[in-house]
Formats: sequence, C-alpha cells, structure tokens
Amino acid sequence: MLILQLAIILIASKLAGSLSVRLGQPSVLGKLLIGIVLGPSVLGLVTETETLAEFSQIGVILLMFIAGLETDIDEFKRTGKASTFVGFGVLSFHLF
Repeated sequence: MLILQLAIILIASKLAGSLSVRLGQPSVLGKLLIGIVLGPSVLGLVTETETLAEFSQIGVILLMFIAGLETDIDEFKRTGKASTFVGFGVLSFHLF
C-alpha cells in the first residue's frame, strides 16, 4: 500500500507541477494544490501512516528548498499582492 501511495504522490505532483508551469504559475503551487486534493481533506486517496509521515517531513524540506530556488524577488515584488492572496487562500482552504 505504501508503494502505491508513493507512486500516486510522485506522479500526481509531477503532473500538477508541469500543468501549473504551463498555466504561468510556479510548479510548487500545483504540487501544493494536488497534495490538498489527494489528501484526507478532499479525496482521501492518500492516508497518513507512520512511514509516510517520515517521508513527508523530508518532502517538506525539499519543497521549501525548491520554492526558494524558484523564487524571483523582482517577480515577487510585481505580483506580491496576488501571491499573498493565493497563499492565504491555500492556507484557509487547508484549515477549514
């Protein structure tokens, strides 16, 4: 079951990241959104196990590293307001 969940996570995040880039958004945004959709909050295709929780900690570190690499300060200054609204929107969606 763990291998199936990892395969779902890897394939879906790769596809969502690529789609997000095609739509002119950072790939991290697509990966975050697909994580919310596949997780227990929406579809429940991926459930948390102890092993998956350990892998997810590593994933969070890598995700933040990738987000930092993709951040363009000049672009962020131009789109700061929209980026902030998207960030709060994703956060509020996940909290409720």
